[in-house]
Amino acid sequence: MTVNREIMHDIFFHIIFPVLLPIAMILWVYCIWYLNKYDKNTNRLIMLLILNIYYVPFYLFRIRRIKKENRIKAISEDIYDSDFITISRTSIIETLQLWSSKERQLDFHKLESDVNLPQELFQQWDNVYRIDSKIIEEAFTKSEKELLETFDKTLMTSNEKFRNSFPDISEFQNTNDWKVLNHLGIEIVKQITR
Repeated sequence: MTVNREIMHDIFFHIIFPVLLPIAMILWVYCIWYLNKYDKNTNRLIMLLILNIYYVPFYLFRIRRIKKENRIKAISEDIYDSDFITISRTSIIETLQLWSSKERQLDFHKLESDVNLPQELFQQWDNVYRIDSKIIEEAFTKSEKELLETFDKTLMTSNEKFRNSFPDISEFQNTNDWKVLNHLGIEIVKQITR
């Protein structure tokens, strides 16, 4: 009986333990790395340092849970991104439609008579177009993006002329700047919405 125990003891400490120890150490180092990169929680770091490899199985279980939570968040962000892309595309097209319609601008001015409409038009474009470039990449095709860039450059050139001193909407609609932007808006809306 004691011989069997000694043999089992020798097998465990001379064969099994030397194999398990490096594996446990590698997992322990991985846990510390993962904690520092994705789960900055000092309580768990203390547990990993004090209990070493004894805490590793518990922390590996936590890693699995964190990865599952991150996958769920990524899926929900994809849904949010797709909604945001659609909303952004719609907003840009609606802003272009406002630029391309004299009547819409005048109707808008009647509703918001205290607002300097030309300034509002420039600001509105800035708000909807100057969002995350990744969103623009996703929302529009290459040819559509080129059209939007052309409109944006023309708009910025016009904006620099006024230097935040915009005329009234009736004066602005008689300027060459408005006529060019209006014509560009009409053409781009036709191309994008057909």
